[in-house]
Amino acid sequence: MVHSSLSSIGHVSGGAVTVVDALLEVVGPDGVLMVPTFTHSGTEYYDPRLSPSKNGAITESVRHRPEAVRSLHCTHAVTVIGPSADQLVVNDLNCGPLAMGCALDLLAKCDGLILLLGVGHNVNSIIHVGEDYAGDPDRHKRWSAENPKRVILNDPDSGEREVLITSMMGSTVAFDLMEEELRSRGQIVDGHIGDATCQVMLGSDVIEATKRILKPILSQSC
Repeated sequence: MVHSSLSSIGHVSGGAVTVVDALLEVVGPDGVLMVPTFTHSGTEYYDPRLSPSKNGAITESVRHRPEAVRSLHCTHAVTVIGPSADQLVVNDLNCGPLAMGCALDLLAKCDGLILLLGVGHNVNSIIHVGEDYAGDPDRHKRWSAENPKRVILNDPDSGEREVLITSMMGSTVAFDLMEEELRSRGQIVDGHIGDATCQVMLGSDVIEATKRILKPILSQSC
């Protein structure tokens, strides 16, 4: 899973396309490249073929690849390239936004890595998955089964239909404390791509770190 800022790299001949080519070369034909192509919580109409990603030029470049597979999740879809793309996104729509069982969670269960390319942990979306595992009650503070958000999904296979979203993640202290928590256990690898500072970590480590950070906080609130 790559969270990225193209501008942080500096000048790149060919721009985002060149960066995506390099990422695909690194993961190889048997690997998987995933990027966030979120439309976020304000979405009212979602077409996985046409709705643009709001997560930067690199994610849009991945989305436009003919071999790319985008999930049907109406607010927090990911786009995947690789032999297991269909299996990773197949159930994404049936999961809460960045919740247990979503495509990003499934990637983590396969020892998937998170690459922060010129960005910080404030955009490290798998922390939200960890929040769900930790039982963060704020996920149902805005929308719930009794008060759902309604989005029209234009499904490529079945056409338009209404989807009810009954949860939405917030933002816990785990985002602020994550880097320190992972570094204390030696779970971050640092590097550079061009001018961009990069961090690589296991998605499963981030989920477990989120649970450790939130457990004492949530237990006190109970």
